[in-house]
This record gives sequence, C-alpha cells and structure tokens, in this order.
Amino acid sequence: MDARERLRPMSAVPGYAELPAGSWLEVAGVRTWHTVQGGGTPVVFVYGGSFGTAGSAGGAFAWAPAFHGLAAAHRVIAYDKPGQGFSGKPPTPADYTMGAVVDHLIAFLEALGLGPVHLVGHSRGGFAATRATLLRPDLIASLTIVNSGTLSPGVGTNEVVLGAPPMAPSRQSVRWVYEHYMHDPAAVGDLFVEQAWSVVQSASYQEALAEVRAGDLMAELFLPRLAEDKLETLTWLAQGRLQRPTQVVWGRDDRTALLSRGLALFGELARWERRTTLSVVDKCGHFPFREHPGWFVDVVGSFLEEVDAHVV
Repeated sequence: MDARERLRPMSAVPGYAELPAGSWLEVAGVRTWHTVQGGGTPVVFVYGGSFGTAGSAGGAFAWAPAFHGLAAAHRVIAYDKPGQGFSGKPPTPADYTMGAVVDHLIAFLEALGLGPVHLVGHSRGGFAATRATLLRPDLIASLTIVNSGTLSPGVGTNEVVLGAPPMAPSRQSVRWVYEHYMHDPAAVGDLFVEQAWSVVQSASYQEALAEVRAGDLMAELFLPRLAEDKLETLTWLAQGRLQRPTQVVWGRDDRTALLSRGLALFGELARWERRTTLSVVDKCGHFPFREHPGWFVDVVGSFLEEVDAHVV
C-alpha cells in the first residue's frame, strides 16, 4: 500500500446505489470495500472481470438483485476485488495476477471469520471462487459457478463479441459492453451504468488502471499467469479434487461463454462429486442474476437450503 492509500481517510467510504452502505477491511495489504446484510449461513459473492479495463468496470453492485434476494435467509456479503470497484490497488505490480486475486479472496474469508461460507462466483469470479475452494476447502460450504468462460474448457469468444466498443472510457462504452453481454440489452439500466461509471471515475480504480498500463501488465503478467493457473485448475478438476457441493448456473444464450462450455464443465465436475447440479435459463446472456433475478434467487436459494440441510 503506497503513501496515498495510507493517507486517504478510512472513514470516507464510497457506496453503490443498489447496495447497503459499505465499510473498509484491511485484507492482505489491500483496503477492501465490502457490504453485509441479513442473517443465517454466510454467502460471499465474487463478481467477474479484472483490473485494467477502461471501457467498463466491474464491482460488487453487479450482484444487487441476488444480494437482496438471498438476504432473507442468509448473511450475504459482497466485496470489491483488489484493483477493482472501490477497493485499493494490489500492493505491488507483481500482484496483478489471478493468483493474487485468489489469495486475497482466501484472506478475506479468513478475516470475516464466519466459518465455512457459500461461495457464488461469476465469470472470472467463478474461476477465483473455484480455485479458492480447491486450495482451502475448509473455508467453503458450497460453490456456485455462474457463466464462467474463464474456468470452463474451450476457446473464449469475448474478443469477438466485445471487439469494437465505442471510445473508452465513457458512459457509452460502459453501456455498450454490458449490453453486448446480455441477451436482452434492456437489462442494462441507467442505474447499472451509473454505478459502473462511478467505479471508472474513482481514484483507486484509476490508480490501478495507470499501473496496469504503465507496465503492460495484462499482456505481460496477468494473462500468461492466468493461462498457467487455468491449466493447473482444470487438471485438479479432472483429478476429482473439488469435493464440495457445487452448482453450475448458465445463461443459454451467452455469446461470450457458450453453453457448450458450461455443459463440459458440469460433466467434468459431476464425474467426481455427486452433489453437483446444473441449472440453465433460456433467453439469457452472461448475467443470469441481472436478466432473470427471480429465477436465479430461487435456484441458488434452493441449492443453498439443501446444502445447509445436508440433503444434497
């Protein structure tokens, strides 16, 4: 953490319009934004995307419909990953890796001290959640993987679908990227865009973005290391090392993470772990929890209820 991070008031906590007020938690050298609501067994949400993206920006706000929907029966926690959302940037340039994101997630779960949690991970967050479950199964009660092209076998199509956004950064580029993720662009409302835009404009996000660009860290570090981690992770899955109740959730019409890849992932997991389920929703792109929030809450809530009851 550099001098600017240390001097910034810890009391000045930004927030998202769709989520409860957040607070800071120091995790592995990163000032980490998070918010909590509800009671019952804990559920931790891990959103997708990565640092270094100017055309759009991810953050805990993406989970809002599922966050509120599951809070009726669970203690729900959403947080911002290092270099994303409102959390501080990674401690050093060497920490702009998926491995460091996973280590931060594990440290965050330890800092919460809530015992085993239900992890719900989307896209690249699904990869991070799965990797954390493999490394620290003692911290995890169940795993839900949502439209994770990063985790699933096969060739990604992000570059084809999202290859020509308007000039970034702008509200227009944010809207364009998220609309192209969806089956129905109407799922990207003005409030959603404004929350993503607030992240793009935040000082912490801009600091991380500048550091990524200065060292060309996506091409030189993040992506090569991610490829290595993915190969190792898929090998571990093929060896049956994931021994936790697991749910795979997929939007059938996702053009960036094709359903065929989700089916292949489910097939691999189900070979080894009988407590593996698959749920697919029609007329849905990359964000089932935004396009079909009621369905998503029902499906995930039922799965968590079964796990908690030791039925699965």
